[in-house]
Amino acid sequence: MSVPPDPVPPGLKTQAELDALLADLAPVVARVDGYLTRKEIYILALLASVPTSPGSILEIGSFKGKSTVLIARALRAIGGVGLHAIDPFLSAPTPGQPLAVDESTYRTFLANLDAAGVRELVTIHKERSEDAAAAWREPLRFLWIDGDHSYEGARRDFEAFSPHLAPGGVVAFHDVLHTFEGPSQIFANRVLLDPGFGACGLCGSIGWAQRVHDVAEAHRHRDLKLRLYRRVSRFAECAALGGRVSGWNKIVYQIRRALVPHGLPSVESFRALTRPT
Repeated sequence: MSVPPDPVPPGLKTQAELDALLADLAPVVARVDGYLTRKEIYILALLASVPTSPGSILEIGSFKGKSTVLIARALRAIGGVGLHAIDPFLSAPTPGQPLAVDESTYRTFLANLDAAGVRELVTIHKERSEDAAAAWREPLRFLWIDGDHSYEGARRDFEAFSPHLAPGGVVAFHDVLHTFEGPSQIFANRVLLDPGFGACGLCGSIGWAQRVHDVAEAHRHRDLKLRLYRRVSRFAECAALGGRVSGWNKIVYQIRRALVPHGLPSVESFRALTRPT
């Protein structure tokens, strides 16, 4: 006898509910140092509070906890659990010296979780993502990749944890529309061109895509994926292979960035886009 899949957790259903959540989140998230724009706060809140599959949430790269606090508060708003945060909390590398743990940043991270009232919701993995991946077994509904932005770092994090995405689960990369080599290339070439992913989009500089339930679902989103791929891949060329974003190349970079659609999806449009048929 086959075992039925776990149900998708309940989440927000309307734009009004998300707007209310964002109003509650704004002052809490603003108190934490970090790098998230208004659009990025919006899409992370949406992805955390509008589940598309069963499973846990995994964040790779926490720094001082800005996105950790945001996701945890959004998760708490829907009565959810299961947020994991992976970060070794290493200090900036010094030539000729081994990497060391930055205890000051780690203490600030913990203090920010406490101040936001979400410490009990977060399972902290104070280690490198590749070490955590070796023993990882939990299915994921949302994989948030904001760690090492080099090509190898982004590739390693994606390859290590994307196999754990549940059908219908979402992977998201930070800084897809910035000069880092990794996020834009991995999102374009390893996600948008992969038939294992369907619904997708960009909001701010966060690129996201949904693991499909079946081949028909991938085919349904083919045109959307290819349109986005063409825009993102052309943008990624500017910084690929060590390219410098300066002079004329900077102008090309800015034009190509502007041509990538990265607006705010409504709750209703997101739910319609990610709903399996």
